[in-house]
Amino acid sequence: MSDKKNGLIRTMKALESCVCLKGKVVKGFQRGSKLLGWPTANLDPKAFENKIDHLDQGVYFGLAKIATHEKVFKTALSVGWNPHFKNKEKTVEAYLVNEFKEDFYGVEMRLMIVGHVRPQIPFDGLESLKKAIQGDVDATVQVLELQKYAKLYTDDFFSDSTAKSQL
Repeated sequence: MSDKKNGLIRTMKALESCVCLKGKVVKGFQRGSKLLGWPTANLDPKAFENKIDHLDQGVYFGLAKIATHEKVFKTALSVGWNPHFKNKEKTVEAYLVNEFKEDFYGVEMRLMIVGHVRPQIPFDGLESLKKAIQGDVDATVQVLELQKYAKLYTDDFFSDSTAKSQL
């Protein structure tokens, strides 16, 4: 899937095996909802330290569950240094496809990274970045509707008593 206007090519390619991370939601740079209109849940860096080194910097699709909610949500996420903002530290920022009325800082999030959307790139302005994020979210929702991903929503990783070996 490509977005020629923005020069983006979305691969929507599944990973060989899902990457499962579990950790607290922490405050990030406060750009997601305030600047971009896309509120993100930032995973505590301790939760992904040495666990995602094999992943390229990029945008990914996956699923997430917040401890305070029963539902597993479709998720578009950024893994890396966000070159548009020239971050100095690696982050995992997840946009859960839902409208939450509350923040959930300090709450446990279980995040399953399922596939790659596209590489991270710098943009020539905030509007271009916002449009790219909209396209990433739309593509994420579409791909996670496919039957081949249906069983992931009920994976044991999302149950309260079970965690996968990668945690």
